[in-house]
Amino acid sequence: MKRTANNELIEIGMRIKEIRTRRNLTLAETSKRAGLSAGLLSKIENFRTLPSLPVLTSIARALETDMADIVRGIGHETKETSYILTKAGERERINRDNAVGFSYESLGSRYESDNIIEAFTLTITPESKRQAVTTDGEQFLFLLKGEIDFEYGRETIHIGEGDALFFDGRIPHRPFCRKGKEAVLLALYILNNKTDQ
Repeated sequence: MKRTANNELIEIGMRIKEIRTRRNLTLAETSKRAGLSAGLLSKIENFRTLPSLPVLTSIARALETDMADIVRGIGHETKETSYILTKAGERERINRDNAVGFSYESLGSRYESDNIIEAFTLTITPESKRQAVTTDGEQFLFLLKGEIDFEYGRETIHIGEGDALFFDGRIPHRPFCRKGKEAVLLALYILNNKTDQ
């Protein structure tokens, strides 16, 4: 998928992680240098929150890089349209959360007034492993194939093929495959653009 203005949040998160790993810095070291929590930095790297300009500035200082290195090309070479078309063969595979057996493909992202909406397909294998995560916004899941158990706070919710779940992403959550078969989901993230960071 070609980079457009609609997936800039993903690109910023990936670029921060790339610079950090290239400098052989851990998440904990970088967050301490930046004066941020490791959890917040992880959310930014995995595009689960919208970083404010002061937060991005602190991260750039911690990485001993210019802000320009983090945001280079953002907002350029794009043409705003009223639609986003992501062709089947152009989906970008995204790694996030240091998860095993979780394969995300970006379907696109869009700014809408005070929100950013991100869309992914998510394939989960039976061997999948991931810590519970939080996202600063609302989430929607639609199970396209398979069955999952969805750990949501202290609850476990069974989701079958064709079922949909809309939930508050700020509550720790993670899905697990059922019956040893792969599951495929449509995942939408609605992140609020107003930040208190």
